[in-house]
Amino acid sequence: MRHRKARLLALITGVLALLPGYVAATPLRSDAATLSPIASLSLVNNLSRKPILGVSPVLDDTVVDLTKLANRNLSLQANLTYGASAGSVKFTLSGATGSAYTRTENVAPYFLCNDYVDCPLLATSDSYTLTVQAFSGADASGGTLGSASVVRFRVSATAVAVPAVDVLFVGNSLIGTPTVSTGQDTPQVLQSLASAAGRTVNVTKVIHFGNTLQQTWDAGEVAPAVNGSKKYDYVVLQEYSSLVPTNLTAATNTLLNTYAAAIAKVLKPGGKVVLFKDWAMVDPAPFANRAAYVAALDANYATLSGKLTLPTIVAPISDTFETLIATKGTSYLIIADGKHPHGRAIYLNAATLYGILFRSSPRNLSNLYVDSDSTTAPQLRAVSATAVGY
Repeated sequence: MRHRKARLLALITGVLALLPGYVAATPLRSDAATLSPIASLSLVNNLSRKPILGVSPVLDDTVVDLTKLANRNLSLQANLTYGASAGSVKFTLSGATGSAYTRTENVAPYFLCNDYVDCPLLATSDSYTLTVQAFSGADASGGTLGSASVVRFRVSATAVAVPAVDVLFVGNSLIGTPTVSTGQDTPQVLQSLASAAGRTVNVTKVIHFGNTLQQTWDAGEVAPAVNGSKKYDYVVLQEYSSLVPTNLTAATNTLLNTYAAAIAKVLKPGGKVVLFKDWAMVDPAPFANRAAYVAALDANYATLSGKLTLPTIVAPISDTFETLIATKGTSYLIIADGKHPHGRAIYLNAATLYGILFRSSPRNLSNLYVDSDSTTAPQLRAVSATAVGY
């Protein structure tokens, strides 16, 4: 009996010893009244009406390098947190040189200068502070909803040096399949494209063919990459092909309950999560047709992104596929097994990721592509560039 009591006492003591560490590692919830419903800010290319990915979401210390953009037709859009609503959103933009602009939007989408209307200050070199406040009523009335969101960023009309980018890839065969011609998978093609452009991508890969993200985590394969010994500018997560469109609950649990806390600890300041939006397989089952499959991908990845509180980008991989499949058919990008990427698709995916990670257009990258004729690579890059806002 004495031995049992001693063991029980030791167990209780051990648990109590762990509690301070647990509390310290667990973020305390703020009072709901102080939380802003503004989830993120997107820099938008008004001509394409698409967010400029990589630059978006705009965070503190973001640099908008005008020399890398497709044009200077720019606006800023405020995005609400998942499930939130507002009666109005007020923007106050002030520049270090004395420039200022204020606008209140009553109806979503909430834009700094009205819907897809150019904001001249965003194309003017300066350091800016943007304050965004949501209200319960129209015209900034009815009381504030949480605290204001404040972001400080800089606009530069001269080229800004791009440092090496550290990226963690976690996924399966959709990013791990090699090209027939070079034997390189998607992260390696990305590295080659960057190298040819005089830039560097340092890649850490955790790729397990056939696995969901949860299975790769449960196998202990991700742990060494997120143990804190290395920090990343981006963490790219590529989920099992059919999971997100058919089982959003499982995908959400994996993202929020398994990966989010670990990723938060290894992201550099200003770092972002990239959700690799998989393409629809050739066989649309269990969906009635390809259009329904793609619609489920779009909706569910948007939901995942909205629920993740870390700065998040949805890489528009599916979008680029559908643009090309509409005229060239599925076999142009997907091999005979109906699932895995052709060399063209691997190059397309790498170019898309390049645009996001380096915040610049992939249109002028090297061809570095020998699976088809020399006119194919520029066409693929053009599709990628449009999808990421360039």
